[in-house]
Amino acid sequence: MSHTADVPLEAPTMIRLASAAVMAQLENDKLQEFMETVVLPTPLSEELFGRFRDKWNYYNQHGAQHVERLGPPDGQERVDQGNLDMIRQVFRVWSDSTRLPLQKLDLTGATIDDQIFVDLLHAHAPNITELDLTNVTGVTDLANAYLYARSTNFPMLTSIRMTSMELVTGHQPRRKNGIATTEFRSLFMLGEEALAEARGPIERDGIRSPLSPSSMEIQEEEDMLIHEQPVNPPLITARAPNVRRLFLPRTPNKRSTIDEEEQNTHVILSKILSPLQKLEVLDLSYWSKTDDMRCLMPLSNTLTCLVLYEVPDLYHAIPSICQMTELQVLDISQSNKDTGTYPNPVTTLNKIIVSLKKLTHLDISSTNLATQPSSHDNPARYRESVRTDICGLQSLVKPLKYLGLFNCESASHVREIPAEVVSGDANEDQVITSLKMYKDRAGLLQNVLNESYQLYRFGNSNPLTRHTEALHLVLEAMHRHLADSTLQIAGSASLFYIIRKVDMNRDTKRRVVSALLSGMEVHMEEQVMVRNCCLSLCQFEIPQDILFDYSRLAVLLVSVLQHHNADNLTQRIVVFLLNSMACHVEGDQKVQVGSYGAIEMILDQISRKHTANICDDVMEVGWSFLWNITDETPVNCELFLNANGLDLFQKCYEAFKTERELVRNMMGLIGNIAEVDALRSQLMKDDYVNIFCALLTSQEESIEISYNSAGVLAHMVSDGEEVWEKLTVCRQEVMRKIVEATSTWKLATRRFINYRSFRPILRLLPLYHAYASQHWAVWALANLTTTDGEKYCAYVRDEGGVPLLQELVSNPITTQDIRHLANTVLDNIRAVEMNDRKSGCVTRQTTVTTCIHETPYHLLVALLLVLLYFSFILLHYSYIRINPNWRPDAHPTTTSPVFRPSYVSDVEEEEEGEAMEEEQQEDYINVDFDDVAVPMEY
Repeated sequence: MSHTADVPLEAPTMIRLASAAVMAQLENDKLQEFMETVVLPTPLSEELFGRFRDKWNYYNQHGAQHVERLGPPDGQERVDQGNLDMIRQVFRVWSDSTRLPLQKLDLTGATIDDQIFVDLLHAHAPNITELDLTNVTGVTDLANAYLYARSTNFPMLTSIRMTSMELVTGHQPRRKNGIATTEFRSLFMLGEEALAEARGPIERDGIRSPLSPSSMEIQEEEDMLIHEQPVNPPLITARAPNVRRLFLPRTPNKRSTIDEEEQNTHVILSKILSPLQKLEVLDLSYWSKTDDMRCLMPLSNTLTCLVLYEVPDLYHAIPSICQMTELQVLDISQSNKDTGTYPNPVTTLNKIIVSLKKLTHLDISSTNLATQPSSHDNPARYRESVRTDICGLQSLVKPLKYLGLFNCESASHVREIPAEVVSGDANEDQVITSLKMYKDRAGLLQNVLNESYQLYRFGNSNPLTRHTEALHLVLEAMHRHLADSTLQIAGSASLFYIIRKVDMNRDTKRRVVSALLSGMEVHMEEQVMVRNCCLSLCQFEIPQDILFDYSRLAVLLVSVLQHHNADNLTQRIVVFLLNSMACHVEGDQKVQVGSYGAIEMILDQISRKHTANICDDVMEVGWSFLWNITDETPVNCELFLNANGLDLFQKCYEAFKTERELVRNMMGLIGNIAEVDALRSQLMKDDYVNIFCALLTSQEESIEISYNSAGVLAHMVSDGEEVWEKLTVCRQEVMRKIVEATSTWKLATRRFINYRSFRPILRLLPLYHAYASQHWAVWALANLTTTDGEKYCAYVRDEGGVPLLQELVSNPITTQDIRHLANTVLDNIRAVEMNDRKSGCVTRQTTVTTCIHETPYHLLVALLLVLLYFSFILLHYSYIRINPNWRPDAHPTTTSPVFRPSYVSDVEEEEEGEAMEEEQQEDYINVDFDDVAVPMEY
């Protein structure tokens, strides 16, 4: 399977590193004091402002309440009221523009009040060049009045971007209390006089009355401010005459306010645009009731870019648009064809092309403008035109630089398209372009992601080569539209087929995993989304690739088990992932997974399967997970026992005793419990002991079940005779059976087990009162050091096993079989140590030869010349010592070239050398040429 290379790793710039260093002090009590005195250059101030804005947004969104049980996304810390207050105070210090200057004021997503907003704008008004108010909430139309009161102007402002219309729709005067509107003149409304007469106690039950003097004073002060200002203070655009770029997209699917509906769209836009005599770029996406858009006429000599995405009924505005003769970019695309239907599409498109001669970029996606002509809709062809199969474009003199044809029936599939770049669904290039162009447009983007899924799942007539670009574009789409479930489902489906063809670097893997986890977290109720994400996660190396967010994934997987217990496929995937996570991690992470309720949830799933009399992958892997999660983790063993796990073990054994894989996994888990001294007593029941003894002879395919059963019993009999007194089963008989079973195992049998420590086994060696425990323990050591001595001999030696084995050999009480097995272990350790010494000698002897054979020829030549040079120097000084009267100025001199060989590292094996070469490549790029890039730290 061919793969495409990932993008290079991106190094953090010095600006990012500096701002991160300040943010790292967020918990420091002196942070506020620091921010109130520090003086920063503009780039660092803007970067730091962006970081605090993100904190502010997050804390405002969640308040001082606890975050949902699933936890904050992407590693964010939980909200704390102290942090919230600190961020609020620090956020306000940017009102001092002399210490913390801003040229680009980006408040994207912020929830702020009018006071903070006006303070920031007023402080930076003389120097601000860009203002971004996308998705800002909390700002009202009063902000215009406050800005007017302060005589705030923005002479340097060239770009405004906002989605909230409060600052551009004008101030609506508040109705005075106690006065009826004209619509309700016949109704009687009580005024403040009547309310004052009815005023009760100022304090009632500890709550200040809204009619108290203090509250009345605040209201009077606010009313005074309003009445002192003109009814309609100038809009923000009137105070920024040099704006060249204005982005005013409405929020999709958001209902207009009553005030907005009462105002005529033409009137609103005229007020906004009339002061902007230099405007070049205008975005009015999602506006409605635009009629003929004659409000654009004053901009006909300056406007070069007009975006009218998702503006319905644009056929009314075509005459006005066609008079904007300076337009180079025109976007009249829609999200679906219902709002993009024109009465005479071919004629309309031809009129646009003929009128706008400077046009280079045109997007007509999801319209019928690219349709075929009809008898009544077939304009004349321009003589000197380009070759095209789209009739409406026949009047083009030269090809467009960009043409948007996505969702235009089969227009993107025609042979002759007069454009350098095309968005559509005909091939990989068109789909990639669509992903780039529509990344902010959820309506179109969902369909583009569906096409991406089809393309990378089923392929195309041409080879697909742009998987890496597609991967990063899909990730960006999912990040931008996290709340859109349908888009997340389409994106996760595309990711599944794209990531298998990309050699992802570390950062990309993290981005993909984070995107999948965020999608699951937000859309946990969507079964398809959860399944897509889990299937995609199965393509990663678990747990290595998810260790950076291990806890979050564990919590989510447990939550999936709770929400989707009826979906068998999802259950299988989740249990597989949980088991993979538990296999290769340390105790702390296992404790984490257990603390999230994973053990109880897996037991619940196993119980469901048992009730349905089904033994499938979910049950088998579920027991495997429990085996792994309890390994050397007593806390998790206790959780298993507290959840009645032993009862479920007995039921599953009785129902599925012939399922060997299941029984092996269950006995592995019981073995972990048996190793815990404080918990072993819960196994001391006749029913359990009888099961363990019955399994001692189970050796149909391997010795694993018999071995695990003997290990459980070996730990149980090690506790002495007294703990067996309450059982009917005889301890001596059990020990006899353990030795008898052990004697039937072949010592050279290779095991499918991975020990991390021998301590639980080694503790059994000195127990002479439990010879069966010694026998099982020493056989286990002999077997493992025989079949995998390179690994396990070191375990015995490093964990203090050698003295214990020597004691067994020398002690006369030791049985002959145990002594023989102990000698076997010691012999294996000596053999490994001898081989290590021999291999060390061979390595030292062959180092020079290996280096000579593997060192490149030109380096050997350079080394030889260096040796000759130093030989010459040695001869030179020897000659001086023999002839002390020789002087360098008495003879003509020559200068010999000095060879300076470059550093040559020892050459390792071929595969290791290739790996080192890849690691030493420059896997980073600098994306900000104003800053200094530094290498990534691995």
